[in-house]
Amino acid sequence: MGELDEGPEAPLESACESESDAGTGTGAGSVADPATADEATQGSIATAGTPAVTDGATQSPAPRWRVRARRPLDQEQLLAEVEPGTIEASRVLALHRTMQTRARLYAHQLRQLAVFFREDPETGGIPENADMTGVKVAVGLRTSAARAWSMVLDARTSVDLMPATFVHLARGDMPEDFHRYLLRQVRRLDDEQKEAVDRHLAGVEIPAVSKATFEAQVRLAVRLATAGTVPEPPRASRSVELLDVDTKAGTASLYVTGPIPEIQGLAHRLDVAARTVQKAQRAALRDGEDGPLPFDIDGDLAERGRAHSLATLRYAILTHSVLDIDPVQETRSPYKILVTVPVTTLLGLENTPAMLDGLTPIPAELARDLAAGEPTWLRILTDPIIGAPCEAVAETYHPTAQARLQLRLRHPLCAVPGCERPTRLAAEDDHIVEYDHDHPDEGGPTSLQNLHRLCWRHHQLKTAGLLDPTREPDDAPGPVTTDWEIDGGIRARTVEHTDLVTPVTAEALEAAWRIHQRLHADAERLAAAERARPRRERVDEQRREAMAIAHPHLRSRLRAPDPDAIAALGDPPF
Repeated sequence: MGELDEGPEAPLESACESESDAGTGTGAGSVADPATADEATQGSIATAGTPAVTDGATQSPAPRWRVRARRPLDQEQLLAEVEPGTIEASRVLALHRTMQTRARLYAHQLRQLAVFFREDPETGGIPENADMTGVKVAVGLRTSAARAWSMVLDARTSVDLMPATFVHLARGDMPEDFHRYLLRQVRRLDDEQKEAVDRHLAGVEIPAVSKATFEAQVRLAVRLATAGTVPEPPRASRSVELLDVDTKAGTASLYVTGPIPEIQGLAHRLDVAARTVQKAQRAALRDGEDGPLPFDIDGDLAERGRAHSLATLRYAILTHSVLDIDPVQETRSPYKILVTVPVTTLLGLENTPAMLDGLTPIPAELARDLAAGEPTWLRILTDPIIGAPCEAVAETYHPTAQARLQLRLRHPLCAVPGCERPTRLAAEDDHIVEYDHDHPDEGGPTSLQNLHRLCWRHHQLKTAGLLDPTREPDDAPGPVTTDWEIDGGIRARTVEHTDLVTPVTAEALEAAWRIHQRLHADAERLAAAERARPRRERVDEQRREAMAIAHPHLRSRLRAPDPDAIAALGDPPF
C-alpha cells in the first residue's frame, strides 16, 4: 500500500484548515472565497510535480503511489491541447480552478451534513434513525425528505467511513463527479466493505489519474472488498414498480422483477391464458354469439370482426382479472382511482386534460372513455380562480367519504415538508387540532381546514411530538397554508395542493392541443400526398437518398439531371 501525506488517521479538519488559511486566512472550517481560492489553486498548478519551497523549508516528499498516473497533472499537462499564453489557455485554467472550488464546496457540504447527523439527538448515530434528520435537512436544502436522507447517508459514508478519499475531495484534487461515482458504487456495501474500498483507493494517485483509471480502480476495490460475500438470492430482488409515466401519450409501464423461474412461469401462464381466451373470442365471433364477448376490454370486438392479439390479451388478463388473495380477506372498501375531469371536457366543448390523483395529467379522450364506463360520478366544486376544493365538513371523528376524497385531492403527497410519499394507499387522516372524543365541541373539528393526510411514518413522528403543525383560522378563499415546527427548532411552511387545471394551465394546455391538431393535420396531408405519388417515383427517390447518405462523395453523380438547366445551356459552340 502506498504512503500518503495524510492517511486515514489524519484529522480531516487539518487539511481544510491549512487550505482555508492559505486562501483567505479565515481559520478552520470556513469556506474560502471562490476568487481567492482560485488564485491559490492557480499557484499550486504552476508548481505541480516539483517540490514547493516555502520560507526555506521543503514540504514532505511526494507520496509513493501503488497506482500512478502516466504524467503528473501540472500546468503543462492541462494545456497540452491548447497553445500556452492564449485566451483558450487561460479559460482552461479557469475551468480547472472552478472544478477545484466546486469540489471543496461539495466537501464542505458533506462535512456539514455528517456533523448534523452525528450530533442530532434523534438519530443516536444509527443511519436507520435518520428520518427526522432528513426532514430537517430538506428544509435547509429545499429538497425532498427522501433526497435529504440519502444525502445524509452519503455524507456519513464520505466523512466517517472513507476519510482517505475525502481528503482529496476537500483539497480540490478529486472532481465532484469522481466522488459521486464512488458513492454510487459503494452505496450497497456495509461499513466494513466501504472502509476496505477506501484503503484500496488510498494507494491510487487520485489527483492525477484519468477518469477511466479511477473508475476501474473503484470497481476493482469493490470486487476485492466484497470477495467471499454470499451472493444475494434472487428472491430478495422481487419487486413491482410503476415506470415510464408518459402524460402526453397517457401510458405507463409496470416493471416486474424476480427470480427467473417465477417470471418465466408467470409469462407462460399469461401466454397459455391469452391463447385460450383468443380461441374463445374467435369461436364466439365465428358462431355470432349474442352478449358480451370474453375480455372485450374496448367493447369493439364484434365490430372489428377479429380476436385481440396475444399481447393485448396478456395485458387484458393482467389488468381485468380478479386477484386471488385467499385466505386473506379482501379489504373492506375497494381502492379508488380519482380522475378529476373538467365538465367542459366531459361535454366535449374543449380538450383540457383530466388529472389522475391530482398529480398526473391524462388526455381528454382517455378521460371521457373512463367517465363513460362509470355509472356514478361525484361532483367536486373548486375555486374558479385557484382550483382549490371547496370545504366539506363532518360532525364525527372520521371524515365522510366526500371529505376524504377532497383530502386526497388536497394532499396527494404526505403533508410533511419535503415528504414525497403518495397518500393514495398507505396514509392516514390526521387532525391538526386534536379531536376531543369526550367533548367534540371543544376539540378540533373534522373539516378540511383542520385535516391533512400523513404517511404512516410521519404520523408516528407527529404523535411523538417531533412534528407540530399549526393553521390559523382563515375564511378567505385560496390554498390553506400550514406552519410546521420540526423537532422544536426548525420552522417551515407548506401550501396545500390545488387542482392543477386552473384557468391559466387550462388555456396553455388547450393551446398545446390546437398546435397538436394542426401538426397532426399537416402530417396526414403530407402522408396523403406521399401516398398519391407513383410508387416507382417514391422508390427511386428513397434509393437515391439512401445512396447519398452511404456515399456522400457521390452525391453529385447520383442527382438526376435537370432538363430546364440543360435547355438553358443552348447548343454547343462547335
